Amino acid sequence: MKFFAPQIITGSGVQKERTIQVENGLITSIDFGSAADAINLNGSVIPGFVDIHCHGGGGFDSSVDPRAGEFHLKTGTTTMLASFVSEPINSIVAKLEKLEFARNVIGVHLEGPYISHAHCGAHKAEYLTNPIKSDLEKFVATKKVKHITIAPEIEGALDAIKYLSQNEVLVAIGHSAANSDVVNLAIDNGAKIVTHLYNGMKKDYSDKSTLIGSALHDSNLGLELILDGVHVPLQIIKDIIAAANTRIIGITDAAPFAGQVDGEYLLGELPVQVVDQVARLKTGGALAGSTLTMDKAFATAINLLGINPVDAVQMYCTRPAFYLAAKNVGDIAIGKKANFLVMNDEWQLKQVYFEGELVS
Repeated sequence: MKFFAPQIITGSGVQKERTIQVENGLITSIDFGSAADAINLNGSVIPGFVDIHCHGGGGFDSSVDPRAGEFHLKTGTTTMLASFVSEPINSIVAKLEKLEFARNVIGVHLEGPYISHAHCGAHKAEYLTNPIKSDLEKFVATKKVKHITIAPEIEGALDAIKYLSQNEVLVAIGHSAANSDVVNLAIDNGAKIVTHLYNGMKKDYSDKSTLIGSALHDSNLGLELILDGVHVPLQIIKDIIAAANTRIIGITDAAPFAGQVDGEYLLGELPVQVVDQVARLKTGGALAGSTLTMDKAFATAINLLGINPVDAVQMYCTRPAFYLAAKNVGDIAIGKKANFLVMNDEWQLKQVYFEGELVS
């Protein structure tokens, strides 16, 4: 099958008037000009979004229901991880063994239970624990866990980071009170990114002794960022991007109630109130995930923050795929999966193609 793209935008730049040839779900050629038998995509074509931090959507919990993945596929997320909140270890293992993946889900992200009590956010504190190798071995043995968030200051964390990194699990520093010295030790042991920068940590990003200050100014860590206008104030987002544009990883941190009307819901076992599409715990008022989708975040990056489209593609497609070591997604190039999106002039999503097939 052939597709004519008036404009292709990837993390490497812009190509005009290209015909994309797709066979068996993969891109086999990209040629200048339009073939007579090509489908005209009639818009800007970008790679499918890659979301490495997503708890659900459409009323479905990513940790138990593959329909969460299908919901996000329709909003442009052609590759994602199913994120879990903190639970007892045995419960996590049982869910991992049972969970069936949607076609766009390639693995699991465990946001807990190895996080700080002081910065646990919308995680149930009684389930937080310290990592021990026998539990980590259970996670690795499922071959489903691709990404784990850890507070590096807790007992056993540095050994856990080293073990997981050696077993090809992406480790993020997050929900943490770590100082810069501990952050550096975590990096030395294999930590590669930070979970939702600014959230779940001290917020003084001018202080280089804090997690956020160290990560932003004194490291090469990838930095997850939620662009929903709620989790991080607009001016602070601009400051973060100015300091670390080449390290930003756009995520949703979407909860199961993303795409649903305002009301009362659960995130894990915790009651949540959604008002004006902002989700907070009913007790304490902490933010409880987001109602964001990747297409909305991408449009916000360009239209509200003034990020150029190539950089936005790096944030939402290329860079998350790189950190996941997902080599066949995140780009429009020969040999990659034919996962691409068609956007209009306002950067709103028009069409989603997954492995060369239009997603209805």
